[in-house]
Amino acid sequence: MSNTAPEPTYPEQTYTAQQLVALVQERLAPYQPAEAALEVLPDAVHNGGHWWYVVAPPNRSMKNLSDYNRRIDKTERDLYKMDRLRVSILPVVPEWMDTHK
Repeated sequence: MSNTAPEPTYPEQTYTAQQLVALVQERLAPYQPAEAALEVLPDAVHNGGHWWYVVAPPNRSMKNLSDYNRRIDKTERDLYKMDRLRVSILPVVPEWMDTHK
């Protein structure tokens, strides 16, 4: 018998790519300093079933990538806790992501 609790199940909610980009940008907002704000690329969104993948590259003015990682981690946790969404925010557009739709 396992000591871990089962992962909660959530009702399916349908988002368009545009709605998801807006939601991710909204969840990023509390962690955004004006001088190094991150922007989600609106054409780099992929729905992989139970996971969404979006791209928010580091800002060129960022001197510390650990700051980027901290902000991304907090945003991904917020999206899961508040919106019941599994979102992976990537720093670059991966080759497998079709951005020419």
